[in-house]
Amino acid sequence: MIKYTVVDDSAIQLGGTSLTLNAITEPFKDECEFITTSQLTKTHLQFKYPKVWIIGNTLALTKESYESLIEIINTRTSVKIDFDYGFCKFRGPTPHRILGKTECDCLINPETATLKNLYASIKDKSSLIFYMSDMQRQIHQQAIGIKDDQSIVLSSCFTEDSFRKMKEYRSKPKSEKYAIIDGHQGWHSEAKGVKKSINYAITKNLSYDVFKTSTHDEMLDKLSGYKGLIFLPIIEDTCPRITIEAKLMGLDVITNENSQHTTESWWNFSLDEIENYLKERPKLLHQKLIDLS
Repeated sequence: MIKYTVVDDSAIQLGGTSLTLNAITEPFKDECEFITTSQLTKTHLQFKYPKVWIIGNTLALTKESYESLIEIINTRTSVKIDFDYGFCKFRGPTPHRILGKTECDCLINPETATLKNLYASIKDKSSLIFYMSDMQRQIHQQAIGIKDDQSIVLSSCFTEDSFRKMKEYRSKPKSEKYAIIDGHQGWHSEAKGVKKSINYAITKNLSYDVFKTSTHDEMLDKLSGYKGLIFLPIIEDTCPRITIEAKLMGLDVITNENSQHTTESWWNFSLDEIENYLKERPKLLHQKLIDLS
């Protein structure tokens, strides 16, 4: 029986968001269905199920899917998982500043009224809002005024199989080089701080490689053979999985405060303690969903 429906831009793809969604829903995948945002229609409102709607990234809204989503949030039990800064058309204050040449005004600009209305409904009607980091949660509180008891820091989530692989890679021999991963092109590469990371390595006289891979598994396998990871994003990156994966594989991680989870206490725990902490996060969300059902 379907109890939960996930609506997300990349619900059927394998990006970072989908990897976390997959980990979150793994304990109850037989009770869950996925709908890509653009495919959401009023037809989905005709059914009695699900008991709870799980709303992820919704940038790819059409007119019909936007109207359907607003109705779902306003009339059904729903939770929101914010992976970045969905209230901003550039997905964050710094990208807006760089690409839009101004401070983010998406919640007051008539041209982005859909975002304003969507997040007004989320604030007023969503039972819970989950965030990837506490810093991200605080920025949302300032922007849209969410209540403390409405918000929960979730963190990036991983499957049991992912934890097993990372622990196995921990004992893999490491080179003396640092890795810089360039998995994107254009603006995305700039946002992830590839040039900044290269400059850092040169300034610190660190031996490094820049590489890209075609699959996530290939990336982990290659990364696990390095001494460390240099990851210096220039934008707000709420809880970048790559930093956690590198750390749990035994690499030295050089990053900055734009990796927003690194200000939280668990980031400085022992590797086993970090793993135990992260294993509890999907369980926390699942229990909250059960409580709402």
